[in-house]
Amino acid sequence: MLLATFFSTALYAKPQRIISLAPHLTEQVYALGAGDKLIATVDYADYPEAAKALPRIGNYQYISLESIISLKPDLVLVWQQGNQQSLAQKLRALNIQVFVSKPKRLDNLPKQLAELGSILGEQETGQRLSQFAEQQLAQLAQQYQSKSKVSVFYQMWHTPLRSISAKSWIDDGIRLCGGENIMAEAVAPYPLLSEEWVLEADPQAIIIAQWEFEHSWKQWPQLQAVQQQHIYHLDPDKAHRLTLRTLESLKQLCSMLEKSRKKTHPDKLSGTRAYTSEEKSSI
Repeated sequence: MLLATFFSTALYAKPQRIISLAPHLTEQVYALGAGDKLIATVDYADYPEAAKALPRIGNYQYISLESIISLKPDLVLVWQQGNQQSLAQKLRALNIQVFVSKPKRLDNLPKQLAELGSILGEQETGQRLSQFAEQQLAQLAQQYQSKSKVSVFYQMWHTPLRSISAKSWIDDGIRLCGGENIMAEAVAPYPLLSEEWVLEADPQAIIIAQWEFEHSWKQWPQLQAVQQQHIYHLDPDKAHRLTLRTLESLKQLCSMLEKSRKKTHPDKLSGTRAYTSEEKSSI
């Protein structure tokens, strides 16, 4: 699957005025060495530190087309999942170059680093970072993927309770670390569910995206994750934005699941619940 709408770098000069419309794209531009070419970004694009000083022209829900035009960019980086569907079309109609990021799987990271590096005129850096990301993912897979499975509940949000299915690239990370996502078979990429689902599945590990979520699980001492103190926290900025920092998050995740694996009793190695077709369609 292609990661982005690609254009030949031979046809365009190295971009000098770049607008990034997603935090992960802003972070990738800095990593590729072109951060000094950024002229604007969106809310929550806060890494690295230099990104905080950039002007803001919108957020996940709304992007100001008028602000983009007024800044006269020669390249706009768009996140397909986060920005308005018609935005890229409108920009192209105005003869503004557009790169559309479509991060759907974990292995999209090295591919996008190489492609974006090429578009930014930072081919060497893009290839180097791409190879680094590929090597890191391969090493983690070799070390953890074939180990005894650890059942995992990944909590993205508390109210309403929301998790991730196999349609999310975060699930790729869980499987890479030798985990089994108890919500993998849900239909939606980010399914809503009740606490009862988690209680019945009784996962060996619970991964939370905010520390304040932890107290809600401690009221259920029958959960093995609570009994064994296997409730772990991942920084959502590193875990949910597909960037080089995601590799740090994956290492932490693999280490967390390894702790759970070592303390798990043999009769509880499989905590993943099998859902009926009717149940899957209702999630």
